[in-house]
Amino acid sequence: MTEAQRKFKKLYIIGIVLFFIIITAWILYRPEERTCFNGVKDVGEEGIDCGGFCEKECPPPDKPPTVKDVSVKWVEFVEDGENNYDLVAKISNSNEGWGISSVDYVFNIYNKNGEIIDTVFGESYVMPRGFLGDNETRYIIENNFKTYEDIEKVSIELYDFNWREVKNLRELPELDIEIIRIINKDYGFVENGEEFYYAFGVTENISKYSFFKVDINVVIFDNYGKLVAAGKTDQWTLESGNGWEFRVDWTSQFSEEIGMVDYEAQTNVFDISNFMDVYGTGGKYMITE
Repeated sequence: MTEAQRKFKKLYIIGIVLFFIIITAWILYRPEERTCFNGVKDVGEEGIDCGGFCEKECPPPDKPPTVKDVSVKWVEFVEDGENNYDLVAKISNSNEGWGISSVDYVFNIYNKNGEIIDTVFGESYVMPRGFLGDNETRYIIENNFKTYEDIEKVSIELYDFNWREVKNLRELPELDIEIIRIINKDYGFVENGEEFYYAFGVTENISKYSFFKVDINVVIFDNYGKLVAAGKTDQWTLESGNGWEFRVDWTSQFSEEIGMVDYEAQTNVFDISNFMDVYGTGGKYMITE
């Protein structure tokens, strides 16, 4: 065996020994094994045995006793064509610093005998009071529910609340100012067209942050405050300082005279993935715990 071969064999053996030493040390001393299962919030963890380098995600924090639960103001349905209905709920959040990053809901549909004949499930979010514009309410809408039975009433149940507190707003507007404003509102009937009624508007992102998705609701009432129609749409990639036109159409005629058209535009500021890169820097707005 030559001198070069002996050196190579020696280095090869040393490499194998070092490899097994490193693997053994990682198994014995890796942070996940030492801290992610010990029931203590250690350095690098966001909560007890969760977040940071731990595989387990931390649950949302519980809201303090001073934070009020959201309330359901009313739930209605309206016919939109033959055997087709729109379901609408108006909910309220009076908390200025707390909202809900995600909440599940179910519309229950009842017949004249008080029996539940069907259910419609969905997921939504609820912003703090100031993000709701000049009031504390918002709509949940489910369009195009079809049934051949007569509907007597609908109800809504909210569950699995993920409460979040808004902190460190930095350059976002104060809580009493809308983030997404609707301007150039217009609505009315379409003559000699396929649609019988429309609602038009332009969104205006008055924040310094760009959003991937904006949700728009339009709810129509008659002169007596009775629900006439409800529709929704969404916009994608709404950049800071910009706006987009939108339009919601209804294909069934309204027998009632229109009294008020209520517009609503919101975006989920609790969803970090909803924030687009800022000024091409790659930075995103973060809500810290």
